[in-house]
Amino acid sequence: MTTRMGSAGARLVAGVQIITAIAAMFTASGLIGTFVTPLVPEYLRTPVLALALWGGVIAGGLMLGLSKRGYNQIGFSAPHWSRCLLWTVLAVVICQGGALLIGVAIKSLTDWPPLDVSYIRTSIAGNPAAYAAWIVLVVWGSAAFGEELLARGFIMNRLQSVFGQGLAGTALAIAGQAAIFGALHAIQGPTGVIITAYVGIVLAVAYYASGRNLWAPILAHGIMDSLSLTAMFLGLPLPGYIT
Repeated sequence: MTTRMGSAGARLVAGVQIITAIAAMFTASGLIGTFVTPLVPEYLRTPVLALALWGGVIAGGLMLGLSKRGYNQIGFSAPHWSRCLLWTVLAVVICQGGALLIGVAIKSLTDWPPLDVSYIRTSIAGNPAAYAAWIVLVVWGSAAFGEELLARGFIMNRLQSVFGQGLAGTALAIAGQAAIFGALHAIQGPTGVIITAYVGIVLAVAYYASGRNLWAPILAHGIMDSLSLTAMFLGLPLPGYIT
């Protein structure tokens, strides 16, 4: 009985920690949006606001620290580089190929609009400084490092505490973090939520397959977003069901 109660308590704590980290991210977004973004040039406002995600990352790190752990213990440590680079390449290929197929399926089976990234195109069109800011602050600062530490790092680790360490628990943790990851991209519409959730699953598999290490998903995420942003800056069409 004591073991079951302790296990239930640990699951409850892990769930509360996930909610707390997400709340910290939105709190940081409100503070940055209120006090910081009005002071910077317009082209920098969205990139600076994207850094609010680090509110969740920092809160997650503090909560991990309470149990004498940290991001290093859950995968932000030196990888086995050959395995890491292999899974980086595989993740990029599988993400891009799968996203294309999902886009085709959504277009043929639903009346949903395409994944909408027009707000990014508008922000960087004809502005090299804006493009550089998006690459540094959004693609690598917020998405590659921030989102991977939060989603594939903290949230997935806490979900594994909720669902258990076995195969079924791992599968549920992967699915749960992907659902949260997709929902956090609701600005891109329903197509964007589905495609982003799929990408979250692939990056989570890369994390486990590369030895529970975050560097493969970090690199894959940064490479994919860098390619997409560069295509938008150059005015090139994006592949798949994407505006």
